[in-house]
Amino acid sequence: MHRASAKTRLAWVAMLPGLLGVLLAGAAARPAFPQTPGTVSVVVLGYRAPASTVVPDDEMELLAMTNEIRTARQLPPLLMSAALRTVARDHSRDMALSGYVGHDSPQGQSFLARLADVVRGGTVVAENVTAALTVEQAHNAFIHSPGHLQNILNPAFRSVGVGVATAGAVGFMVTEDFSQ
Repeated sequence: MHRASAKTRLAWVAMLPGLLGVLLAGAAARPAFPQTPGTVSVVVLGYRAPASTVVPDDEMELLAMTNEIRTARQLPPLLMSAALRTVARDHSRDMALSGYVGHDSPQGQSFLARLADVVRGGTVVAENVTAALTVEQAHNAFIHSPGHLQNILNPAFRSVGVGVATAGAVGFMVTEDFSQ
């Protein structure tokens, strides 16, 4: 089996936000329960970060950038939810340490299952995920992807959990979990 060089892997990872925007655009808002069949979206990277830590300052920066887009469109700013933030952080760290990007884990756990403990059944939720070298790059990927931008601009959403985790050579794994 041919293994890509580190340089090739990094070039591919640099393209991930755009690629994921196409692959994961189907993650538009939907009711938290029941789970929608056929929504598995996972890209295995072939690289696992040796360690991963959350970056609270970058999470707040991403929240600020997200709220700038919302307020420019006369939408109320999103409030950071501690519960959603914990779920988002855990997912970002899992993606970094397990070497994938996606709404579902390679084991098949959906983002809806991850959110089940922190949102009421019937609540509209959505998720944005990406790998990026910087949070600015992650934000730009989200706003240039119709599905991700739809999540950011959904007027039903009032809360968000932003999780930014280091991912070694990949840079960062970013998760935004939205809720009513």
